[in-house]
Amino acid sequence: MIDRKKYIQLLNGTLKDKNGNTTILDLMKYVNENKPKSLFHYRRCTEYSIEAFREGKIYFNTANNFNDPYDCLVYCDVDKIQNYISNTTESFNIQGLQKNINDDTFIETRSVQMPKQKAEEIVNLLKGDGLQSVLDGIPANYFDNVKQALEHITQSVLNDYMNYYQFEMPLVCLSESYNDILMWSHYADNHKGFVIEYDTDTLRTDCMYCPHGKTNENCIQWRQVMLLPILYTNQRYGATKYIFDNVLMNMYNSVGLSNVWGLSDDFAQYKINIYKHRSWSYEREWRLQLYRTNGEKFIKAKPVAIYLGCRISKCYEDILVQYALSYNIKIYKMSENPRKLKYSLNKQKYIIKS
Repeated sequence: MIDRKKYIQLLNGTLKDKNGNTTILDLMKYVNENKPKSLFHYRRCTEYSIEAFREGKIYFNTANNFNDPYDCLVYCDVDKIQNYISNTTESFNIQGLQKNINDDTFIETRSVQMPKQKAEEIVNLLKGDGLQSVLDGIPANYFDNVKQALEHITQSVLNDYMNYYQFEMPLVCLSESYNDILMWSHYADNHKGFVIEYDTDTLRTDCMYCPHGKTNENCIQWRQVMLLPILYTNQRYGATKYIFDNVLMNMYNSVGLSNVWGLSDDFAQYKINIYKHRSWSYEREWRLQLYRTNGEKFIKAKPVAIYLGCRISKCYEDILVQYALSYNIKIYKMSENPRKLKYSLNKQKYIIKS
């Protein structure tokens, strides 16, 4: 079971400290060791969903199709980024460059996003007379132009990321519960659909455990599925620093200076997708995020059990039962309790009629 305070502590720790240390591996280990044994996928009865069940596929969706307009909606404080830009361009004026490069502590006090090796290369290239010769060739309005370029890149990057997380990021929404009345109403067609149970150990890709240690940098087939619990909170995730880091990375890369600037939080790309308002907490949601698709829109995962809605039509029920029998998995039928005072849904083992 995930402890909320511990989870938040580890999420906050993914931001790199001054030495570049982060809690990402600790976070992934904690989530993996404390994830529930099973998670549940609520489905409507459609040709698409039934065929996916038959083929053992879980198809990914995108946030623009979800019922929460804030889901994966990137928040960025544009005014704060404008201040970042002003401070950055001011510190990179001629006097600032002379002071920073010739300061013996420049390498150790550099921003965490700049690798130490790159900082050393810059110092060796520009220190002393080398710096002055570079500065002499810089036009007087150079840094004003840099500021304008950064402002333009900021808007472009923000638009790109808002579009990506809303319309392109592959996601699957799962729940810890199979018997929530509201969930059946909202996501399983008013109890006329079905729920599929999955073993959480199967909801991963082999790439994460590749014996050859390949990564997305050296394997064209590499991809990664991240399984994380939703964090229910009253405030959205602030992606301002993440956006600005990407602005600077784009700027440096555009002039051929790759790997000069990195992300202050390599986990930010996942955090954007796991913050939701507390009003959604009844869903007890976990989310699958597919980092790299290679064109695929699904992952393969064998179901553990199927739960048929208490209002499912007989034709859909018969089809799903036949497919479930071919998997040799457990079959249940949900039912309300008219003779009990408590509101609840019960599962009953499905009886095959001869």
